[in-house]
Parts: sequence; structure tokens; C-alpha cells
Amino acid sequence: MHTVPYPISKKGSGRVREMNSMFAARMERLAEELRRREADALFVFSSELDNRPAVQYLSGFTGSFAVVVAGVNGGRLVTDSRYFIQAEEESFLPLVRMEDRDPWPAVQEALRQLGVRRLAVEDDKLSLERGRALENLLPSLIGTTRLVQQLRAVKDAEELELLRRSARIAAEAFEAFLPAIRPGRTEAELAADLVHEIRRRGAQQMAKGHFVVASGPRGARPHGIFSDRVVQPGDFITMDFGAVYNGYVSDMTRTVGVGDADPKLVEIYHIVREAHDRAIAAVSPDATGSDVDEAARSVIRGRGYGEFFSHSTGHGIGLELHELPVVNRMNGEKLPVGSVVTVEPGIYIDGLGGVRIEDDVIVTPHGAEVITSASGTELRLLSPA
Repeated sequence: MHTVPYPISKKGSGRVREMNSMFAARMERLAEELRRREADALFVFSSELDNRPAVQYLSGFTGSFAVVVAGVNGGRLVTDSRYFIQAEEESFLPLVRMEDRDPWPAVQEALRQLGVRRLAVEDDKLSLERGRALENLLPSLIGTTRLVQQLRAVKDAEELELLRRSARIAAEAFEAFLPAIRPGRTEAELAADLVHEIRRRGAQQMAKGHFVVASGPRGARPHGIFSDRVVQPGDFITMDFGAVYNGYVSDMTRTVGVGDADPKLVEIYHIVREAHDRAIAAVSPDATGSDVDEAARSVIRGRGYGEFFSHSTGHGIGLELHELPVVNRMNGEKLPVGSVVTVEPGIYIDGLGGVRIEDDVIVTPHGAEVITSASGTELRLLSPA
């Protein structure tokens, strides 16, 4: 097999050599896909289209502005003077330095160094303006869709460890946060306390997306972002949150009660938990996304609440909150070993409230590894005092 030329760090530690090997393997997987498309390299532009995860995945660079050109003859990172030092420290690709704020001369130099004649671009990640600028440099463009996302669906060993750490931070933070939940406090106050617990355990930030704290009747909103509503005795509270650790995202949901809860909500909780457990048991390399979705949905439907489970059972996570593979009724593809997905069934009843339970799981050769297990899923009715 053709081997992609790849720079080896001069630092020489075992850890650095291991990381070089990991990034080289990613580049080789990319090169194989590009050969199938008869392309020499892939162009990735990180900026207003928020394609930073692809840049980080291919190069290790985490800055906010960069271009990666990567393919069968290796790769280059292009960025400006704000990030030269950071790029030299982080990137596993050689740096081509921009002058001023015009990236195109440096991009042209990167294309020349790599001998690129046929360049692949991701149609859904490139603006019309930049596409036209590229055509001026290299008329032979080949359109692709979600190429890097498909590569990122299968995590390597380093990514799995980062995702385990991110999940553990979120789960342990939630357990430490539980005593803060009591009547008289607002959803916003609870959200602030949970953020504090997550950040103090080493997370760089909260996972982007919907940070849900929905109490009482507001629990009927699957994406009930926290408000100034005051928690009341008897409320169920659904909290959907996650941590970001070294760029990798966790995503989990827990629902708890405060004091004596409505028996209907208690019934719903146990149904959702059974659906959650059945879905996790269904996760395997032999299962499709729709198989896992149906494992959860059939439980809820069989108990008469099918119309109240209104969203997919799960989605992939990694450098982004929503990645491939998806766990829904439409995904007939098998879940690949090394992918990481959420399992998050729920029931939501207007005027009463709702329940969702969500865990993150790694698809292993033998089933599922739950990485948010530091927080249990049993029903917890907290003291209202």
C-alpha cells in the first residue's frame, strides 16, 4: 500500500510518536477515500462555516482560522500570524504561513508543494465565494459531501480515551451537583451550579447546543432551555448537558424528582428507563441505527406512549455534539465498531411534564460500553427540604 509521507515530530517522546502514528493513520484513511474519487487532496477551510472539527481532526490544530490541504502526498496547514506559534505546537502537518490576511497565495503554495492537480472540496462546507477563488487557482475541483464526517464516525484509541474522560467529567459533576436541587431555586440557578461542577473538573467548556434544565410542566419540552421558573415540590426536572474535554464532547440527560411526584410521572420514568436499557442492550456491530431506535421505541409504543416520543433515539458524538452515525428510524446502516452514540429515549406530555434518560456508549466488537455510567439511571426522588 502507498504510504502517505508524514512529518514526525522532533520532540521524540513515546507519547509524541504515538500521536504522530495516529494522525498518519487518519491521513492514510483519507488518502484511500480520495483515490476512490480520483482526487489528489481535500481542501478544508475553517472559519465562518464552522469547519474547525475537520481541521482539528486532520491536523491537531485548534485555532479559529486555518486551511488544511491533505491527501495522497501528505498535507499542509495554512494559517495567519496570529496562530504561527500555536500551529507549530499543535499541528502534525507542516505549516505554510500566510502573509497579511489573504489565504490564497499560501493555499496555492500548499497545492504546489503537494503536487495537487485534482482537488476535492466538501460541497456542504464551502461558500460560493471561496469556491470561485479556488477555481481560479485550480479549475479541476471534485465535489464531495460529508467525507471527513464519515471518517470521524469511527474513533481511534486516543479519541475514545478523550470521550471517556469527557463523559466521566459530566457524570461525576452531575452526581456532585444533586444536593443543589431543591424547591425555591430557579432553573437558571441550577444551570449555573451544574456548569460550575463541570468546569471545576477540567472541562474547557460546556457542550455546545441545548443546555436543558426543564422543571415541572416545562419538562414536556425536549429542548426546554433553562428559565427563571422556580422549582416546586413534586416537580420532575430534566437536565440535558455535557462537557468538552480537549475538544471532545459528552452528552447526557438525567431526570430527577423533588419530593412526592405525580404517580403518572413515576410510571413514565420506569417506561423510559426500560426503553433506554433495551436500546443499549441492542447496540452492537450487527445492529443498525434503526434497530437500536426500534428497541427503545417499541417499549414506549407498547405501553401506549408512542405518540409522546417525538425525536430520534440518538446520534453520534465526538468533536461535535451531533455526528455520524445516527440512531433513528431511517438509518439502515450497521453501527461501526469504534463509533460513539447517545441513547436518549423520552416521553413528553403537555401540561404534565416529561422524562428523558441519556447515556453515551461506545460500539465495541461485543456490544456497548456505557461511558457515562458514573451517574446512575435509577429513579431519584430528592428530599424537598
